[in-house]
Amino acid sequence: MKIEHNPQVAELHDIVDQKLTALILDMVDADFSTDDVAFAIYSVLKKKWLDPADARRDAREAVPKNFVSDGNEG
Repeated sequence: MKIEHNPQVAELHDIVDQKLTALILDMVDADFSTDDVAFAIYSVLKKKWLDPADARRDAREAVPKNFVSDGNEG
């Protein structure tokens, strides 16, 4: 996965990190193990967000750069 490095992305990374840390700490306080919470977050992210994002990226990369739609592809 390619991650762009710029101030806006760094700020977003910091916000996500803070929110995930708070979520993990809340779940640990509710007697879930840190590992279980981390793996649950990973599982949900992968199934709901990462796999579809990878599929969209792969589809975009499969289209030739010089492709021009005539509106009849589907």
